[in-house]
Amino acid sequence: MARILIAEDDEGLRAGLEEMLQEEGYEVESVENGEDALEKIRNEDFDVLLTDLVMPKMSGIELLTEVKRIKPEVKVIIITAFATIDSAVEAIKKGASDYIEKPFKINEVQNTIKRVLEEAKFERRSNKLTGKISNEIIKALSNPIRRQALEYLYSRGKVRFRDIRDHLGIEDPAKLSFHLKILKQAGLVDQDQERKYFLTTTGRETLEVLGKGS
Repeated sequence: MARILIAEDDEGLRAGLEEMLQEEGYEVESVENGEDALEKIRNEDFDVLLTDLVMPKMSGIELLTEVKRIKPEVKVIIITAFATIDSAVEAIKKGASDYIEKPFKINEVQNTIKRVLEEAKFERRSNKLTGKISNEIIKALSNPIRRQALEYLYSRGKVRFRDIRDHLGIEDPAKLSFHLKILKQAGLVDQDQERKYFLTTTGRETLEVLGKGS
């Protein structure tokens, strides 16, 4: 089972997350600041780091940067009470896999962790595609929500934002906007004058290389 490290300075929240994830069968450790988390990462192996954005001694973004420098294979999820699309995208640029905005629901944490673990598996499988698909595109496609959005666009052509949201069952429009922005930055989707989303030529060719995401 996957090993998860929690970095959170709120003792109650940290304990609650640790207990919840242990009940899910994960092996979990927790620390109260970024410096302690970095020391753990240096000396032990973890699959996922769940870190608050704002902590004493070292911010979540600083921790993310260092973790990706020394152990880039560790998946990082940012927890924040101040999330905006731009700050979340900036975290993704630095290597984060996803973000969770406080206050969050238990199932949101569980589902996000499952997605990033699936992301790791996808990236391992995609290593054989190096040369056919760029690393930036593989990173964009590693998240299953983004792959599902691309597959929907592949089958439907041009669609509105609300149609994608309804099809994927995403309640938070900011979350979907975040994922679509990542896809646009990777050159996989674009929008027309009516703000409808569609696959670019690169997006269509990429899905075909992947067997339409299968």
